[in-house]
Amino acid sequence: MTTKSNPSAPRAQSNEQTDREPWTVRSVLQWTTDFFEKHDLESARLDAEVLLAHVLEQNRLSLYLHYEDKVPAASLQVYRGLIRRRVNREPIAYITGVREFYSIPLAVDPSVLIPRPETEHLVEYVVEHGQDHADSADKGPLKILEIGTGSGNLCIALAENLAGARIVSLDISAAALSVAMKNRRGHPGCSERIHLLQGDLLGALHPERARFHLIVSNPPYVAAESWDDLSPEVRDYEPRGALDGGRLGTEILERILKDGADYLLPEGALVLEIGEDQAETLQAVAQETGRYRRSWVLEDYAGKPRVLVAVV
Repeated sequence: MTTKSNPSAPRAQSNEQTDREPWTVRSVLQWTTDFFEKHDLESARLDAEVLLAHVLEQNRLSLYLHYEDKVPAASLQVYRGLIRRRVNREPIAYITGVREFYSIPLAVDPSVLIPRPETEHLVEYVVEHGQDHADSADKGPLKILEIGTGSGNLCIALAENLAGARIVSLDISAAALSVAMKNRRGHPGCSERIHLLQGDLLGALHPERARFHLIVSNPPYVAAESWDDLSPEVRDYEPRGALDGGRLGTEILERILKDGADYLLPEGALVLEIGEDQAETLQAVAQETGRYRRSWVLEDYAGKPRVLVAVV
């Protein structure tokens, strides 16, 4: 863990602020931004705004609508503690306990991976693919299996955007499932269509009794040899079990590819988030299984390989 830091402000008063110059939203944000920049935080201004809005129970726009308002001393005291945590490189999402994914607010804590914008590419593909299925009434409800539910971001986003879809979500971590259950309760419109189950990858299911149109997953795919190169926010705070994909990073992805075909209905598809340098290896694995008719890779907005699709 990184060395503890002890920020000295903002306080009710300081060497720079007197009773004639109270700590306003503007001055607090400026002080915090400068302080974060000195500690090499890349999104210094954004972090300052998110934390202050969290403490004041406002949104970021509201901060600017009340730019010259005085920040209460009690709020400053709480805010100082959050500044300290952020300077120690604790992720903003763990500090606030909330992360938005696919325009859906979700609870998060250190037992689950913080949802990434990159994973929204997987959701976009599955929603489009799932809508095609929904347009064919004779096929029955769309059945989706998610491997590694974490916070529940994938299954909730899919259930919210695919009316009638039935989703089974697996995770080996009881703590992660607890977070997913909390998030599922927060979305009652789709909660009855999401079944959460504890298990190691596909081991909790029997292929003769559990078949799906789609299997989706954002599994661990960071190479163990790259672990020390990760940012402190990821390396020191996020659950390693949700990130470490073995020596080359493809160990779990390969297991899912080799076993996943047994759990797919005819013409079903496996949709996996992958690392940017893993596409060629994983497509070769899919071909070697002899179970997939074809596979292809979708790129993210940065042009990097991000999602592998394999169809039986």
